[in-house]
Amino acid sequence: DTMERGTIARWIKQEGDTFANGDVLAEIETDKALMELSAYDDGVLLKILVGDGGEAELGALLAITGEAGEEIPAGMLQAAPAATAAAPTDATPPSAPEQSAAAPTAVPLAAPLTEVRASPIARKLAAEAGIDLRVLAGKGSGPDGRIVKVDVERLVGKVAPDGTPGSAPPKGPTPAPAKSVPTALAGETRIEQPSAMLKAIAQRMGEAKGPVPHFYVEAQIDMEKALALRSELNTALDGEVKVSVTDMIIRASALALLENPDVHRSWVAEGLAYHPHANIGIAVALEEGLIVPVVRRADELSLVEIAKQSQDLAERARAGRLLQDEIEGGTFTVSNLGMFGVTRFIAIINPPEPAILAVGATVETPVARDGEVVVRPIMVVTLSCDHRATTGAGGAALLQSLKKRLEQPVLLLA
Repeated sequence: DTMERGTIARWIKQEGDTFANGDVLAEIETDKALMELSAYDDGVLLKILVGDGGEAELGALLAITGEAGEEIPAGMLQAAPAATAAAPTDATPPSAPEQSAAAPTAVPLAAPLTEVRASPIARKLAAEAGIDLRVLAGKGSGPDGRIVKVDVERLVGKVAPDGTPGSAPPKGPTPAPAKSVPTALAGETRIEQPSAMLKAIAQRMGEAKGPVPHFYVEAQIDMEKALALRSELNTALDGEVKVSVTDMIIRASALALLENPDVHRSWVAEGLAYHPHANIGIAVALEEGLIVPVVRRADELSLVEIAKQSQDLAERARAGRLLQDEIEGGTFTVSNLGMFGVTRFIAIINPPEPAILAVGATVETPVARDGEVVVRPIMVVTLSCDHRATTGAGGAALLQSLKKRLEQPVLLLA
């Protein structure tokens, strides 16, 4: 949703290579993940216009495909975007005396094969403006009639037909502008441009905290039995996989969400969207920001299966090798800062998810048990909920379900 430019990580097919419908042609780097660029037909990769490492706007021509021996119209070559890296020069596109009957087609960036072909940002703008993209089907200004950002802006009056800015006011909330460095600090302050990931995080969190009415509920969880079960499991697994506290929280959250469907629902334009399965996002801290890979259908996975998936996702997240669909489709997020010694914190919801769980460190704490003061490993969790989608009582019920499963962890093995 936030992507406006993309980078070619690498071309898997090279100039002159044949491909079939569904073959992966290239890998595209978005602001957070890798996206596979797949072919929508059979053909030959005639010419690469943006080489490995090159950047291009959404909807720009990346390559030209066609039939073997087909000539490339000069006008199509002139439409190549200005890229930061040159296309390969060691391969010459095949040519023939006669042009094939089928015109070469341009490969667009990240265009899903759907009933209406449109870029992600065009779909987002259309949804915000209440526009049915079917009215523009096949009439977009992108390659092969693909609908792009400017087509939607023209409909809402932001851009005039000649491409100049229109007079219509922007729809939706306007984020507060960033303030400049105070004059007194200007001489000693270093300015660096944020990475694409940090820009995306800033935009998403700005969209969330203002429009989404948050409320928070907190619980203290006695982790004595959960830690004992974790130790016993890891000993029995003998290094096959290491079950973490986060894995246990993911499993407990997934079961608790299904037990509380009135919390496991999202506030969307169409109404309340109930989620039949718990797709749990795991907040993974990176040097340049944050990424949230998703464990899909965690409610159907065993604790060991969750441990294997979460470990794999976290490792590939830190290596920058996640695919786009691995960071999409979450219905709930777990953010654990306990390993950094943080005892409690509050997290911001990642819309359209209805809630996020902030997990602090497990700390030896004196508590009252049966009239006596004893020391127990206590973990504080804070649940942030979208007050449009649920109520305070609903959030409290979800935490009760979560607490029950972590304090009686044998329920995680059911």
